Amino acid sequence: MNLRKKQSVFALNVSKLIKHAYDNGYELTIGEAQRTNDMQLLYFMGYTLMVCGGSLKLAKTKIKSKTMNSKHLNKTAIDLNVFKDGEYLTKKEDVQFLGDYWESLHEKCKWGGNWRFLDTPHFQMF
Repeated sequence: MNLRKKQSVFALNVSKLIKHAYDNGYELTIGEAQRTNDMQLLYFMGYTLMVCGGSLKLAKTKIKSKTMNSKHLNKTAIDLNVFKDGEYLTKKEDVQFLGDYWESLHEKCKWGGNWRFLDTPHFQMF
């Protein structure tokens, strides 16, 4: 499957995931979808950009990505903030319902909540 086709299937599956979430009483907001190479490098090296006193500063943080090959770079990954009854959900067991649904949509759909390095907001297509 070429990249354009993969992005199209990914977008359709994200729309199905969002509808499934809302149909079951969840609310979602978008955390991050597309990512630049520069931002990926900052995440990989453990830095972030912060606005401080009206200027932009580079700050050391925890490493946010274990790879320079994030699927966000080719627009086949999205981070979704999941809410139920107004509560922000981050625990694997609270979001597993959506992760299982996501992985049922296509054999290339993977959820970050099933990884050793947990990333529960992360939904991607390989």
